Amino acid sequence: MVVEDDEVSAKAVQVMLERLACSVEIVKDGLAAVKRFRQRRYDLVLMGWQMPVMDGFEATARIRALPGGQATPIVGTTAGRDRAECLAAGMNDLMAKPFQIEKLRLILLRWTSWPGISGEFQTGAGGS
Repeated sequence: MVVEDDEVSAKAVQVMLERLACSVEIVKDGLAAVKRFRQRRYDLVLMGWQMPVMDGFEATARIRALPGGQATPIVGTTAGRDRAECLAAGMNDLMAKPFQIEKLRLILLRWTSWPGISGEFQTGAGGS
């Protein structure tokens, strides 16, 4: 699950994750993320920090309190926070923006056991 209120960033990360053969669900704020997590489990949550309705700090705390919430990797995504803040908020890691496909691949390798990420990713026709 990707928790991102900026539509351009959400679309960019969705396209990159799909290129890495991931199934992606986008939600626009922390409250929506908590509601979705109650309904199903995710292999990984990419959590934005500053969002309307509920920020990433509060959403992370609430997800951690739910069944399965402690076991799910939550990676903060931001351009303006440091790793210590991320870990103190209950997240497992931090991925600095802007989103890049190689950064996403490394996060997936680090935090999931998903077998589809082991090698090179497809860049598409003529892309890099």
